[in-house]
Amino acid sequence: MKKLSITSKLLSIALLTGLFACGDGSAEVSSNGKSSVAITDAAVDAENVNKVMLSVSEVRATANGETKTMASFDTPKEFNLMAYQNGETYFIGEGDLEAGTYSDIRFIISGATDSYIEMKDGTKESLEIPSGTTSGYKVNGTFDVAANTTTNIVADVDLRKALVFTGNNTFKLRPTARLVVAETTGVIKGSVEGQSNNSERLVVYAYNKGTFSASEEAEPAEGSTRYEGSVNSAVVAEDGSYTLAFMEEGDYEIIVASYSNTDNDEDLEFEGRVETDLIIDGSLLNTVSVSADATVTANIMLK
Repeated sequence: MKKLSITSKLLSIALLTGLFACGDGSAEVSSNGKSSVAITDAAVDAENVNKVMLSVSEVRATANGETKTMASFDTPKEFNLMAYQNGETYFIGEGDLEAGTYSDIRFIISGATDSYIEMKDGTKESLEIPSGTTSGYKVNGTFDVAANTTTNIVADVDLRKALVFTGNNTFKLRPTARLVVAETTGVIKGSVEGQSNNSERLVVYAYNKGTFSASEEAEPAEGSTRYEGSVNSAVVAEDGSYTLAFMEEGDYEIIVASYSNTDNDEDLEFEGRVETDLIIDGSLLNTVSVSADATVTANIMLK
């Protein structure tokens, strides 16, 4: 009887040890991470546009050709995209995603008429977002989600390229937006000084090194824009400052173009590229090198 009692106790300890071990293991193992999504913009060219209103009811993410819901909202997220420039963002939401590599996100638009353009005179115009209420407004860009961590991604729509006028008082939102992981990006900022040729607006464009072609300054084809290959753009403020936010690591060329209202309509017309010098830390350079989580001050002198 004594031997049986000892054996029973040993068996009980073994079973309890196994149960606790299984419990600890299952608590630590997870195949899911989180992703948060924010959205930002660069200024639209049209002077008479006051707001670009978007209404988002769901965010989806695509991995290996399969699109999954990341976050959905009982009350759609409604916001004026033009209000978030120069590094400012609108937080859409966050949700769980299976760990892995994703190729895009999609903003599901809540209704065909819920997103629209508001003009400066208060009138509203239609905004066409192809497949917006079904497969969603697609933003391409690769990002990784790791188990038990949060990946913060930013969709840079850049309305200067994305928003085009299609006629009949209708605008269209093109799928030209880019997607970046916030923690892997830096900022280019500085001042623009010198002769401005009396331009009403100066715009700074950033290109990946070696990708700019003067052919992009020609009259664009219908449905496209000048400087189509630029990574990012920023309007020079009245005080001469500019900010190019959420720039991925790499080397960039900087292009400056001038715009003025030459025909007295409601839009600014392209005048041409301005010759410039780029000065970083007192040195005259041809490109700007960007590192993650860093700000580069690049001052631009107009010739």
